[in-house]
Amino acid sequence: MEDLNASAVRERPVEEAGVSLADFAYGRILDRMLSGELKPGQVLQERRLAEVLGISRTPVREALGRLEAEQLVSRRQGRMLVVAELSVENYVSLLDMRRILEVEVSGRATGRITPEALLKVEVAIIALRDAAEVSTSEHWDVDDLVHNTIAEAAGNPMIVAAIRDLRRRTHLFNTARISHRRKPGA
Repeated sequence: MEDLNASAVRERPVEEAGVSLADFAYGRILDRMLSGELKPGQVLQERRLAEVLGISRTPVREALGRLEAEQLVSRRQGRMLVVAELSVENYVSLLDMRRILEVEVSGRATGRITPEALLKVEVAIIALRDAAEVSTSEHWDVDDLVHNTIAEAAGNPMIVAAIRDLRRRTHLFNTARISHRRKPGA
């Protein structure tokens, strides 16, 4: 967890209505996993994470428990928490589940996406395509916008949540295994 030691800039939780410190910690830890800053197999230490996030260990412990329940974090040797590693077999299974859900969702969303939502997606895609350089997070933000817009238009919040979860899991695999891929088709 070298990236999260004393040399790291200490974060401060933003006071937002309805956002607990555990939710804040969960979001920040997950963001670091998705960006590749926290890599599969990397040890997660409550104390260091709490220091970096500028909060106590209790909300960090709650966030790590949630990530463990979602199988994004696992235990080694009984106690040590690490960023979970996703096997190729699990990745293929996730892609299969996404294919099944997203095909159904695209059919349900047909004709239901608002012109405003379509314009927002189009503008984002054009900006991404025309950018001189594209960061990984910019690429994923646009990709998420496209998929989430379609899923939300289908009108089933449980399917939206399932698709977001499956996408997050495949994103973690891509971040760990295909870090050199920056542009679509690369």
